[in-house]
Amino acid sequence: MARSSTTRNSKAGIGRRGFLKATLAAAGTLAVGPRVLRSADSKPLRIAVIGVAGRCAAHYGWLGKEKVVALCDADTRWFDEPAEVYRQMNPNLKSAGATFPDAKRYSDYREMFDHPDDFDAVTICVPDHHHYPAAIRALRAGKAVFCEKPLTWSVWEARQLAAETARLHLPTQMGDQGMGGVGWRQAHAYYHANAIGQVREVHAWIPLPGGRFGSPGIARPVGADPVPKTLDWDVWLGPAPARPYKQGVYHTKKWRYWADFGGGTLGDIGPHTFTTMFKILQPTWPTRVEMVKSTEFNGDSYPKSRIVRWDFPAAAGRDAFSTYWYDGGLQPPRPKDLEPGRQLERSGCLFIGTKGTMLVTGSHNSSAILIPESKRRTVGKPKMIAPASRGHFDEFVQAAKGLLPWDAPLSNFKFGGNMTGVIQLGNAALKASRHTLDIDPKTGRITNLPEGEDPSTRKPRPGWYV
Repeated sequence: MARSSTTRNSKAGIGRRGFLKATLAAAGTLAVGPRVLRSADSKPLRIAVIGVAGRCAAHYGWLGKEKVVALCDADTRWFDEPAEVYRQMNPNLKSAGATFPDAKRYSDYREMFDHPDDFDAVTICVPDHHHYPAAIRALRAGKAVFCEKPLTWSVWEARQLAAETARLHLPTQMGDQGMGGVGWRQAHAYYHANAIGQVREVHAWIPLPGGRFGSPGIARPVGADPVPKTLDWDVWLGPAPARPYKQGVYHTKKWRYWADFGGGTLGDIGPHTFTTMFKILQPTWPTRVEMVKSTEFNGDSYPKSRIVRWDFPAAAGRDAFSTYWYDGGLQPPRPKDLEPGRQLERSGCLFIGTKGTMLVTGSHNSSAILIPESKRRTVGKPKMIAPASRGHFDEFVQAAKGLLPWDAPLSNFKFGGNMTGVIQLGNAALKASRHTLDIDPKTGRITNLPEGEDPSTRKPRPGWYV
């Protein structure tokens, strides 16, 4: 039986902060814990995995090269059963417990963090609403952290993780796997070769519905079902508001489209599709975010489709520009440079510049091309100036072992926190009483809502934030 979460938080949280201060004082700026600092030898990282269903299976390859010493999931069923979606792709897939048979098992990661000397790094593959409370504990315990995207559920959480990572100089990486690909690097080369001039607009789209329940989504079901014996429902809810368990409604696969737990398709795919924009234009906070269009939002589950707009101020070397997101079958206006008879990709990201148009194909930045084709032939192939990828997982492991600087992973939490915070402002505009939000570009805070209304954060249940 788990101890009271409030008791655990007040006892272990303060103790760990004191421990971390002593570690930082001893280690100076290389604040990554003694084992990681001396691991320039070939010793494997000792890794704790939080969340063993779903995305965890996608990490087996790189985790298997290190040493997984702890597994944690609020539903202990998944220790011994592989996730259904990955089992469909690979009938021979083993469960996390079978893949890492020597790992200690936990159902509550707060208890796992009561034993910080047992592991060096943490991988987080749980639903979005648990990303921040798991990651902040890991950082304050002095651990390297890999966290799936989106980095956090809320804007406030994203700001906190970005700031804490910068303060502690710890190796981190967000699961933005397209960062390891060539697409954004090609776009970066075209942009810096001045092939499209100053960017005025960016348009990103995905055919997936913004919420998977149709329009206007579905309301929260009434009543309660018996909680499976393997599931600690209170732990699964974590910082989110309490609600009764309903079989097949939230856990396991549908949580992403409920506003209390996930960020809809914008939160899911946005961190992939917007990678190129954030790498080449390097925006920080916008000045305004607008919910331009949306099917009905019932406050509980995300709408089927929407268009969101962010306005970014000018910065060194570039002009102000606007960015748009489309989902649920909506697409941007047809670019004037697109050849007659040619259709837009099913998903992608358009950069409309003063000298031309660039298309980054696919939701994960597959490749970058100039349109029309004649423009590409005229410009030719620009020289790549962005460094080649070391591998999305490899660069994290190398930084965690002290072989690379703490901020060498390209989707570190400073980068991932900025991008996630901006994306989640789009969800904040959906939830707010006013669907056009004025933003302080220095802080990312909303400035035009009634006092007491702040969709960029929420009050968590006791025992989860530290």
